Amino acid sequence: MKSMPRRTFLGATAGALASAPLLAAGTKGANEKLGIGLIGAGNRGSALLQNLLQIPGVEVRAICDVDAEHLERGLKTVEAAGQKRPAGSTDGSWKEILAQDGIDAIVSAIPCDLHARCYLDAIAAGKDLYGEKPMCLSRADLDAVVDAARGSKQIVQIGHQRRADPHFIEPIAAVHQGEIGDLVEGRILWSNSWGPLYDWFGKRERSGDWIVEQAVHNWDVLNWAVGAAPVRAMAMGRDDLFRDKQPDRDVHDYYAGVVEYPGNVFVNIVHSWVAPNKFNEEYTRLIGKAGGVDFNSGTFSYRPDSKKPDQVLGGPVTNNTLLALQAFVKSVQTRSEPVCTVEHGRAAVLACLLVRASVDSKSVATMESLG
Repeated sequence: MKSMPRRTFLGATAGALASAPLLAAGTKGANEKLGIGLIGAGNRGSALLQNLLQIPGVEVRAICDVDAEHLERGLKTVEAAGQKRPAGSTDGSWKEILAQDGIDAIVSAIPCDLHARCYLDAIAAGKDLYGEKPMCLSRADLDAVVDAARGSKQIVQIGHQRRADPHFIEPIAAVHQGEIGDLVEGRILWSNSWGPLYDWFGKRERSGDWIVEQAVHNWDVLNWAVGAAPVRAMAMGRDDLFRDKQPDRDVHDYYAGVVEYPGNVFVNIVHSWVAPNKFNEEYTRLIGKAGGVDFNSGTFSYRPDSKKPDQVLGGPVTNNTLLALQAFVKSVQTRSEPVCTVEHGRAAVLACLLVRASVDSKSVATMESLG
């Protein structure tokens, strides 16, 4: 297997974002607004919209959603923020919004099975794109989006918002500088007491399974921290836990496994939707010979013989959705590489597909074996 270049996994630093010039030569003038079209105004789309409206110089000019109630809610949200009522569309092909005048960039938050087609259409239409994670659900679609983005002049940022957050940037930089020594193991936990979620989330063809839709965040962080992609996995799980409430449900609401990275780094993952209230927790951790880090809190803890006190890096927890959108706008304005590239997005999903292949086969799966 060919290893991915280390630069593929490295996000921009907070300092680089802060020091970048506001506008580069050849881009919009300082007084011009950046016209945004929003595709998808459901739960995640609404959150993105509310954050977009906090960014100076951004004007939401069009919203598309097949649900008329979602669409109207989004249109009213823009008006309530003091902007002109956007154009609205229930066109499920999003062609109307891509063809509308004054749309410079697309922000998309739609069901996962629609990502590839939407992202390819947006790139082909010459629009800069902020596309929610997971980038796509198959290796072929991942490669197609990467090829399209590379062959265009567009800024394409994938919605792994942690890559724009100093709360993750600073601890990962410290790991790269050797703060916890040679890497040994990682730990991922999703212990959800607030579900399960139904509708398309419970259908693997649409969501990719929880192994993809939710865990993709964690694998992106570990790919970034380790500086490599995983090579093989062994995992097992259950997809029958809530079928009495959703008969066609076929996602794994519980699974556990071990994933191997180059250099004998092993990551244990437990992912469950049957957690009781007091066991509701999520974390991503990495441990080396000298110490370990919990990325969600930024806490570093060290081996007893080091007599080194624990420390926290990255500052207080922030609204990293807003930070990610601000970083996207900055990249569009300056025509600079986004904090989360299509290569990052592909690598994160491939790690998920590796785990899913092992769960499906009940045997060891390798990256080379993924179709």
